[in-house]
Amino acid sequence: MDRSEPITGIPTVHPGGQAPTVEALFCEEAGGGAVRCRLCPHLCVVREHEEGLCKVRGVRGGRMFALTYARPATIISDEIEKKPLFHFHPGTRALSLGSYGCNVLCAGCQNWQISHASARTETARLPVLMPADAVAMAFKHKLAGVAFTYNDPVVWIEYVHDVCAAFKKAGLYTAFITAGYLTEAALDYVGPLVDAFKFDLKAATAEGWGRLTKVKDPGPAYAAAIRAKEVHGCHLEVVSNIVPGLNDDDDSLTGMACWVRDNLGPGIPWHVTRFLPEFELSYLPPTPIKTLERAVRIGKASGLRFVYLGNVPDHAGRHTVCPRCGRTVVRRSEPKVDLAGLGHGFCLACGEDLGIVQA
Repeated sequence: MDRSEPITGIPTVHPGGQAPTVEALFCEEAGGGAVRCRLCPHLCVVREHEEGLCKVRGVRGGRMFALTYARPATIISDEIEKKPLFHFHPGTRALSLGSYGCNVLCAGCQNWQISHASARTETARLPVLMPADAVAMAFKHKLAGVAFTYNDPVVWIEYVHDVCAAFKKAGLYTAFITAGYLTEAALDYVGPLVDAFKFDLKAATAEGWGRLTKVKDPGPAYAAAIRAKEVHGCHLEVVSNIVPGLNDDDDSLTGMACWVRDNLGPGIPWHVTRFLPEFELSYLPPTPIKTLERAVRIGKASGLRFVYLGNVPDHAGRHTVCPRCGRTVVRRSEPKVDLAGLGHGFCLACGEDLGIVQA
């Protein structure tokens, strides 16, 4: 499999199967039969037979349930570079799982068909994939780990936790592709099982986040990214989708680059990716490549050692260049990843530590 491909062949993956009924964590009674969800900072108060903002955590019989547990909407073999994670097990493939629902709800979401879907009406159509079967699938298809992606993994955190535990036990890696909008308690529940945490930095200001998502105060998301790195030791990379007219001005780009530098460190990779018109932002044009190249220059001028240009196949801005000697260490020409200049995370030419995780 050279590119993203659906995976089939595990007998327990079948539409209409019986998934376990799993009561949601991180919630409390709110009176009158309602339940307050404490999974993310939205703190939704959900009433009987309703769901929270994410549309996949609902109250039934006075209790809140994780309605998409073991119900993936996407089961795909992906290059880890497509997450994008460039400094984490480069050249490997991961089992990529996503499901319905999201708690960030980006206006320009590329996966809106699943992230905005409701568990109330759609979930029964999905296959069932239990954690042990996910591991079996990874081994069968010679995949190096699992990545939770396509929707924000926060909203089905009980399943993410159990699958990550199973993958870690099996000696395979785990990756959490997220906007980081979850409570500290929720992060601490899954953080010890997450190897890589890819953080979506949406904008430089709260106002910018509010224009692009349903998040009005990104403070908890910023805190989660920092905590994932400093407390849980996750490998961290940051992605900013550059949207024309919304976060592509010099002040916004400088603000995002400086946030990464000052809060996560100059060695953390920052990916500036090309916006493609979709969903509520379908009226906007794609991001000009020159804008992305300007963002790369701003990121490097701000002190970041690794700034990558994304969503533009075969662009030179996708390669890893050693910041010490200037040699191209990793070349990425889709779908090939050439690691000839890399050895155990170091530049083979000069010995510089590039912070790249390899097996």
